[in-house]
Amino acid sequence: MAGQVFFYFLGVITIAGAVGVVALPSPLHGVLSLILCFLGLAGLYLTLGAEFIAAVQVVIYAGAIMVLFLFVIMLLNRGREERQVLQLPVQKLAGVVAALAIFVLLLNVVAARNAVTGAAGAYPAEKIAEIGNTQLLGKLLFSQYMLPFQAMGVLLFVGVIGAVVLARRRTR
Repeated sequence: MAGQVFFYFLGVITIAGAVGVVALPSPLHGVLSLILCFLGLAGLYLTLGAEFIAAVQVVIYAGAIMVLFLFVIMLLNRGREERQVLQLPVQKLAGVVAALAIFVLLLNVVAARNAVTGAAGAYPAEKIAEIGNTQLLGKLLFSQYMLPFQAMGVLLFVGVIGAVVLARRRTR
């Protein structure tokens, strides 16, 4: 019972952090909310028995990636931004309609009977316990998912270079 309450508490923290990322106007406050969201996710991973992924979540995402985001925000050195008036009067309505449509699609996926079949898949719980969570993740990451792993690294690198180029162009 206590584990379930803790799981829901961490879920609420994660959702609050995610809402803060979207709702807060300051980029710095958005990054701090994203750190809260990542820490909540790490706690959720711990409650699910994925200790390695929780540690990676804290060290890489809440640590390194968020320091990188903070560095880019400080590098851009943007002052207080003025609120821009929406260009088209239907933008807000279109956004609300799109958000509701996505929400309805997600509800349909969750409510579908065939979404969760209960099948064990390629790695049932017994096999994961036998091999080990970390070993299985490493095996899959460096064999089956090597190309997406490398593409993610290149994407992060290009993003950092782009932020530096944009910041240098403004200071000249």
